[in-house]
Amino acid sequence: MDYYDQHVHTDFSFDSDEKMAAYLKLAGENFVSTEHLDFKAKDDKSGDDLFDYDAYSREIKRLEKESGKHIFKGVEIGYFAGREADIHAYLKQHAFDIKLLSFHRSAEYDFSDNMISQMDPLEVTDKYYRLMWKGINAFHDADVLAHFDYGVRNLNLTSGMFETTAGVLLANILKLAVRYNMAFELNTTSMYKYHNIGLYDYAIEIYKQLGGKRYTIGSDAHEANSYMNNYENAVEMLKAHDIHHVNVYRKNAMVVVPLDDVDEGIKY
Repeated sequence: MDYYDQHVHTDFSFDSDEKMAAYLKLAGENFVSTEHLDFKAKDDKSGDDLFDYDAYSREIKRLEKESGKHIFKGVEIGYFAGREADIHAYLKQHAFDIKLLSFHRSAEYDFSDNMISQMDPLEVTDKYYRLMWKGINAFHDADVLAHFDYGVRNLNLTSGMFETTAGVLLANILKLAVRYNMAFELNTTSMYKYHNIGLYDYAIEIYKQLGGKRYTIGSDAHEANSYMNNYENAVEMLKAHDIHHVNVYRKNAMVVVPLDDVDEGIKY
């Protein structure tokens, strides 16, 4: 089987206007979207960012019939401290083929906010990875650890600065990801739009040395023209680390897709 993008947003996510049908024009036999599920502080007047699962399911069923393609259900879980019970309750009531775990927000702000670039980069880095460390200890019911660098995307960090500030924390985070069988995501938006290729080189090797064997490539697309962006470059990075497969998820099963023979899938 062919590999397909494992991190995609449609208009079922609060921050995308793209129709699922637009992606299907570009996708092969298989497609998955990973829609946002972001709980916030209970007193946040903007409310939680959830999506209409029933409407999502109906649209998938309609498009599968219309296109003849296999469409899988995915969710990007935006962790927020103190809302673990709500996240578990939502996941218990709604079935997904793939679950991404992301860390977007502190109690004060989203780490993508413009204000982040005006803050002390080392303080932001330390805060973000302490938040992630506490979060992954508290919640790890996911298949993939998504864009490990989300909190530092808007910072000008060298790999050396990153290692000094967050190296130990990241190693401990990735150790837990390995323990809980979570894949490491190569997020091509982070790598190529935000120029964090060096951080991914650094983190992949840590994950690998800790015994991690699961890898996904996700564009983090919010519009169809970003679908599968820079996939080939991410593949070359994996090969440079002597990694020769990627993974996809479906119906609680993991599929291994060899990079040298993407027409073959091995399920275990």
